[in-house]
Amino acid sequence: MRFTVTNWEYMDSLCRKLADQIREDNYQPDCIVALARGGWFAGNILCDMLGVKNLISVRARHYSATTKLIPEVVREDFAHAEGKVLIVDDVANTGKSLELAEELCEGCEEVRTAVLMLMQSSSYTPHYFGDYIVDNVWVIFPWNFYEEMIDLVDRVVGDDFVCLWEIRWRLYEKFGIDPTALEISQPGKLEFVIEEMVRRGILEEGERRGEKVWRKV
Repeated sequence: MRFTVTNWEYMDSLCRKLADQIREDNYQPDCIVALARGGWFAGNILCDMLGVKNLISVRARHYSATTKLIPEVVREDFAHAEGKVLIVDDVANTGKSLELAEELCEGCEEVRTAVLMLMQSSSYTPHYFGDYIVDNVWVIFPWNFYEEMIDLVDRVVGDDFVCLWEIRWRLYEKFGIDPTALEISQPGKLEFVIEEMVRRGILEEGERRGEKVWRKV
């Protein structure tokens, strides 16, 4: 699978796009339900942009059972959702979490859904979306950049020492992450990821011809 890295500025622009769509639709929610954790950023920003005071965080998780994604949305978290509700998440890959969340808000006056990115793979179409992604690509959002990149770097670094350039090249070869695009979207942060992996005992740091190199512990 190919990966693409995004940044805070782009996500903010998608929030503004969503806010414009919602205003044009004359929909004024009484509360916003943000699906954790991906929906937290968009939910908070949309509250500010739309003047919504009531923000509810709802736990939504996916478990992998063989090749099937099984969504779980926790019912009791919806206890304070009332009136006109806007359910917000960062991305709709399958749309199952949004569908479940919408079902759990059936007792509310009106329920609508919004995502920053809608993937072509989603069987559910939200009322509002900031961008539509046709390619088979996994989006790395700025709020989970470190978590995602630690996992990807761990998958390209082996038992032999490699330098920063070699890690960048392997990320490009294996996951399609363009080194220039990575540096533009998240400048200097790959080095921080590697340093954090050393601190966690995942990688070991060495030196080769005066240059830092790393390998798996």
